[in-house]
Amino acid sequence: MPAPTRRLASALSVLVLAATAAGCGGGGGEKADEPTPAEVMQSAKKAFDDAASVRVQLATTSTPTQGNGVLGASGVVTPAPAFEGDVKVLLSGLTATVPVTSVDGTVYAKLPLTTKYAEIDPTEYGAPDPASFGEPEGGLSSLLTDLDGLKEDGRTRDGEEVLTTYAGTLPGDAVKRIVPSADAKADYPTKVGVDDDGRATTVRITGPFFADGADVTYDVDFSDYDREVTVDSPAT
Repeated sequence: MPAPTRRLASALSVLVLAATAAGCGGGGGEKADEPTPAEVMQSAKKAFDDAASVRVQLATTSTPTQGNGVLGASGVVTPAPAFEGDVKVLLSGLTATVPVTSVDGTVYAKLPLTTKYAEIDPTEYGAPDPASFGEPEGGLSSLLTDLDGLKEDGRTRDGEEVLTTYAGTLPGDAVKRIVPSADAKADYPTKVGVDDDGRATTVRITGPFFADGADVTYDVDFSDYDREVTVDSPAT
C-alpha cells in the first residue's frame, strides 16, 4: 500500500476510534442520570407522604383458623394522620370486617352486633391504629425505604398500567408495625410496583404472619393519590 494511502487509513482509524469512545462516554452519562432503585423508592415515599390523601387496600387470601391478626384494610389515609374505612380482623379464629375511623389520636369502631361507633384500643384486636399507616416514620411509606438488597425486577402489568417492579427484603420489625402478627425476627421478600409518575401503587410482602409459621402473602395497593379528603370523628 502506498505511503499516502497508509497514512489516510491510519487517520480514518483514529477518527473511528475517537467517535466510538465519545459515543460510549455519552451513553455512560445517560446511565448515570438514571435514578438508582433506592432513589426511586425515596421519591415514591415522598409522593406518598406529600399527598393530601391516599386510598389504601391491604389484603391476603390466607385465612388462618386460630389466633388474632389483621387480614385486611380498605380506606383513605391522610397526613393528619387519619384513617376512614374498614378493617378485617381475625379474633380467636373468627373473622370480622369492622368500620373504623381514626382521627386526633382516637380510634373509633362499629363493632359486630352494635349500631354505633365506640372508642376502642386496636391492640386488643391484634391491629395497629390504622391512622399510623399515613405517618412518614413507621407508616406504609416507610416500607419503601426499609427494603434491603433492592434491585429493579422488570416490568409488569397491573390493569391498564405498566409498572416497573423492584424487589428487596423487608426486616420483620418494619412489617410488624403494619401487621402486628408478623415475626420481628424474620425477613420478608417484597416486590414494589412503581408507575410512570414515580408513585408506588403495589406492594407484595411474603413471609410468616401467623402462629403456624407458614408463608403468607399480603398485597398492599395505593391509589387515588392527592385527593382532598376530610376525616371527622363519628357520632358515638
